[in-house]
Amino acid sequence: MELSRGYGESDLGPPGRVRTLYWVLALLSLVPLVVVLPVASTRAGIAIIAAWIAVIWIAISLVRGQFHYLVLLWVAVYPYCYYLFSYPSERPIFTIDRVFIGVMVIDMLLASRQPLLVPLTRDVRLSAYAWCLYLLVCFLSLAGHAPSQVLSSYRLLIDGMVMPALFGLYAIRYFPLLKDVQKLHLCTCVLGIGLCTTGLVELITGTDLFPLNGSSPEFTATHVRRADGPFELHVVLSMVAILLFFLIIYLRRLMPQRVNSRRALLHVTGATASFVAAVIPLNRGLVFALVPIAIIDFCSTNRLIPRRIWVTILGIILLGGSAAKLLDPRLYEDRVASEANFYQRVAQHVETLRVVREYPFFGVGFGLYHDVAAREPRYMASWKGIESMNVPHNALMTVLSEDGIIGLLFYVSAQFFFVRAMWTIRKAYPAGWLAFLYCLLVYVLIGLDFATVYFSDINLLFIFTLGILYQLQIRVAREREMMIPTRPHPALPVEVL
Repeated sequence: MELSRGYGESDLGPPGRVRTLYWVLALLSLVPLVVVLPVASTRAGIAIIAAWIAVIWIAISLVRGQFHYLVLLWVAVYPYCYYLFSYPSERPIFTIDRVFIGVMVIDMLLASRQPLLVPLTRDVRLSAYAWCLYLLVCFLSLAGHAPSQVLSSYRLLIDGMVMPALFGLYAIRYFPLLKDVQKLHLCTCVLGIGLCTTGLVELITGTDLFPLNGSSPEFTATHVRRADGPFELHVVLSMVAILLFFLIIYLRRLMPQRVNSRRALLHVTGATASFVAAVIPLNRGLVFALVPIAIIDFCSTNRLIPRRIWVTILGIILLGGSAAKLLDPRLYEDRVASEANFYQRVAQHVETLRVVREYPFFGVGFGLYHDVAAREPRYMASWKGIESMNVPHNALMTVLSEDGIIGLLFYVSAQFFFVRAMWTIRKAYPAGWLAFLYCLLVYVLIGLDFATVYFSDINLLFIFTLGILYQLQIRVAREREMMIPTRPHPALPVEVL
């Protein structure tokens, strides 16, 4: 029995039914030609036809059970869609992510009766229940406000918390990882190379290649551009890139040990580019996260990354810090030695706790901390002369202050049960557990330095990554439980970078 046998195949029914569906789609494709084009301008007509072609292509993909190809395409290009395909540009209603997740839900409903879907263990179900209760608390925290006043909070909640959870469910149960592992590896490498290229261009030229509405370029004290690539903030580029770095290495472990030279070059280029893209924003939190990860991997029996690679990575970081100290002391002071950022975070935590004391159980409302804190000067705090920012600079403090103790309890419980689900099957494939652990540490440790909890562009990739990591672990664990004769599987891991 092979792990991938029968997975992801769509039961379309008899051939006559398939032909009928195609005829319906063909007739629908004539609608814009007959109705829209005679009354639309040339530019609008071209846009409508292009959008209609995309809709028809997506519909055909759903009918044929090939939605996973859209997932692969999304992985390769999704950051650039925020700049190119959001409408209107200010507070967009149409975004690629929302359409993508909506179509994905339809695909999951169509495929829900297929056999051989990955089962959800008890801990995963408990994690899902806890997350649903957390989302309920978030929605209730906004119930006392007029919808027009908290519309941005509802958008943030849907995009940053609801959609990633649905994407995680798809990654666990429906995405054909074993069949598409090489395609997914290709797409992640393409994304990593693209992020590195855009980040380097922004760093060298000081320009913003993708000026999103409401965002502005950020510079160090010495006017060095902190690249953000196609994202809104530099921390998002750093986190997405480092998650890609671990995902690329993990996917390579699932591929045959010997690959052609083009694939090997692509892997090295993609992994290197992803790491460079993570370092470009000069994010201290990244170093804070990588040090314990390197120690764990260095001491592990089944390492995800060879020791020589870790030595190279840490050596580059130390060399870069030393060079900055000698060649540009002001840059070193700003990004490494300055205590002002630490004092500001301490002051902000004091302010946040003052807010929590007045709103202990359900918080001030999802996404409303800044509005509440800015209205009340008495919340303002300072530490060694540095004042707070009126914005929680910590993921857990953000949840505590905006959703209260009840919300934090459900938020942490959801993470706990999912980690426990992975922990119980960690021995099925140790490298998969390490990749899961490192991605989790990156998310949590950088989240302690910067409030990344609500960023949909981070959460979508993060939850998708954890989902596919869990999927392989549970498949291998279930095969071993069934006592299937052990023989090498072409998709199982190899010890290479």
